[in-house]
Amino acid sequence: MATRDNAIVTGAAAGIGNAVAHKLASRGMNVLVADINEAGGQKLVDDLKRLYSVDSFFLRTDVSNEEDVKNMVKVAVEKWGRIHYACNNAGVGEKMEDNEDGVTAEQFDKMYALNQKSTWMCQKALCQHMREQEPRKVKLSPSDLEVEERGVIVNLSSVNGMVGLGLPGYSAAKAGIVSLTRTGAQFYGPHGIRINCISPGSIRTEFFAHWVTTLPPAQSKYVEEGIVNSTPLKRQGKPQELANVVSFLLSDDSTYMNGHNLVVDGGYTAVKF
Repeated sequence: MATRDNAIVTGAAAGIGNAVAHKLASRGMNVLVADINEAGGQKLVDDLKRLYSVDSFFLRTDVSNEEDVKNMVKVAVEKWGRIHYACNNAGVGEKMEDNEDGVTAEQFDKMYALNQKSTWMCQKALCQHMREQEPRKVKLSPSDLEVEERGVIVNLSSVNGMVGLGLPGYSAAKAGIVSLTRTGAQFYGPHGIRINCISPGSIRTEFFAHWVTTLPPAQSKYVEEGIVNSTPLKRQGKPQELANVVSFLLSDDSTYMNGHNLVVDGGYTAVKF
């Protein structure tokens, strides 16, 4: 029986991370579900095992805690021996503001810690292990040519890091993720590690669908219509559509992509810029 590839997905208990975990498991990968949501994470593990017969397990991980991040990598290595792929998806949003008067330094620091700094700590810990792994030979089908890789990472940013949408801390953190992705590609590319980034547009996760119901009806309608009207595809994206792009980057079909920010937004930024 062929050896399975192994992947870590942070923030996988719900939303985009959940869809990514399903997509990777559907390809036969073992998946470590890293999240602070124990109930959601364990349910996902049960689903992955039942649907795809993979070796999946949950590890409670606070990605803003460096010791938790290091432990995540350590546990994965102890369990599987090798980490082939990782998707650093975990993060949090903030309230949209009309101006910066109500934005506190504490709020800004929180956005940095839970989005940009946490992604950097995950990327660093993963790469420090991956560079010590034996290189894996990747055949470039249908030829007989081969390249070597030690690991592949995808970081999740956002189009909010590219345009101003009243989210000062969140937008700054997400823009920073693009930069740390490029820096990581520079540092670890020589070791055979690829690091890319995805900037999603508006994705209709369960969280978003619930959030709009908490708004006053007029505001909810304004938000929903605003997204549709500003997106050339005239709809929000689905988590599974993002997962498909993550899956492409975490595959043998993208072996020369490194340090790239792939915008997946239904054309939103094509209109904005």
